[in-house]
Amino acid sequence: MKKIIIPISLVFTSTLLSQQKIELKPGTATPPCSYNQIGFAQGFSNPNNGTTELFGKNGKSDFAIPANYMGTQDAIDGDYYFGIITYKGDRTIDLKSAGNGGIVVGKPLNYNYSEYVQASIPQALTAGKEYEFIFKVSLADNSAFATKGFGVYLSDKQVSENTNKQLTLKPQVTYPELVTDKTGWTELKAKFKATGTEKFAVIGCFPDNYAVESVSGGKSSGTIRAYYYISAISIVEAPKPDRDKDGITDDIDACPDVAGIVKFQGCPDTDGDGIADKDDACPNESGLAQFQGCPDTDGDGIIDNKDKCPKVAGVATNAGCPEVKISEKAKEVFQKAMTGIQFETGKDVIKKSSFPILDNVVTILKENPDWNVEVQGHTDNVGKYESNKKLSHKRAEAVEKYLEDKGINADKIRGMGYGSDRPIADNKTPAGRAKNRRVEFNVTYER
Repeated sequence: MKKIIIPISLVFTSTLLSQQKIELKPGTATPPCSYNQIGFAQGFSNPNNGTTELFGKNGKSDFAIPANYMGTQDAIDGDYYFGIITYKGDRTIDLKSAGNGGIVVGKPLNYNYSEYVQASIPQALTAGKEYEFIFKVSLADNSAFATKGFGVYLSDKQVSENTNKQLTLKPQVTYPELVTDKTGWTELKAKFKATGTEKFAVIGCFPDNYAVESVSGGKSSGTIRAYYYISAISIVEAPKPDRDKDGITDDIDACPDVAGIVKFQGCPDTDGDGIADKDDACPNESGLAQFQGCPDTDGDGIIDNKDKCPKVAGVATNAGCPEVKISEKAKEVFQKAMTGIQFETGKDVIKKSSFPILDNVVTILKENPDWNVEVQGHTDNVGKYESNKKLSHKRAEAVEKYLEDKGINADKIRGMGYGSDRPIADNKTPAGRAKNRRVEFNVTYER
């Protein structure tokens, strides 16, 4: 078949995004109409004497898109794609295989015919930077074979070998895939580190990792071929690692294993208080910088997790609760209660003579409903320690119950026994021991 050469201009584009990206995209106003018209695409050429085809949506007859002499395939990127032979067997006639058209396939030609696509790279790559070389391939419908061994050879000079044999060059980019899909496009993607001198890229099958396998559907000249369409060629700066997938690459991410935000160099701010979790003493509660990210709800200068009254402003001397102001009347009632509440000997039964004193306590507590009261039972040191402590606790609980029965909120009062642990006088004297046998009321203002 006579080759028709029509000089035209195709578009070779380079697009810069957030990552450097160079697209190698053919474009033409003159429809391809014969074999070996890769040169119609500006910036593309043959690196050997193979007859690489260019197909177009307005191509003539056998070189049209989607239907052409090797099958049917839609364009994936623009109006054009290339076609190359990666395997070509020897056709012989065998009468015994007449049911298969009398054709025996699978025996390679002695010179290993192979075609390639060579593209010039218009934009310099950055030396030492990692890139991905990406293109898409589709096995032509009529192919009876598929091949492995796809790769890309990058060079500072245009490759031009006076042979149609498989190139023996060592590709810097290789792909392990055996592509057998005839219906869609398969993306091949692999990384390489640039030297900064790359000016040309040769795409095709190379000897390393090369293999041939038969596939179904071979037809016409495709019964002795592996024929691939090639399109969507690009070089893209390889994405840097981002382990936590927060869009901030590990090399500039101060917290590479935890998703975060740009403001804090990739570290999270879980509670959204403007303080990164790594510097936030309370990362799950919105707080203030002056308290290392901890909240102070009542604004008393005491952070909530150390404030016994976080919703009511208080003082540090009372653990963040308001200072308890006890009237003289209340002090007098509590003072009388210390020595006036009496129990039956060795028991937790309150003597009736103590009821008036306890009723006065009830009056005081009802006048101050915000108070929390701990009823403390105390003993002297006569007898066994554990027995004294147990008895003091029971007596405190007996007082607690009396107060609750008189209408004091059970949530605001509790009884605790301390036995002989907190003496206020010398246990060596009868008078001292008498003082130590007492009931005290400890008043606090808490949450």
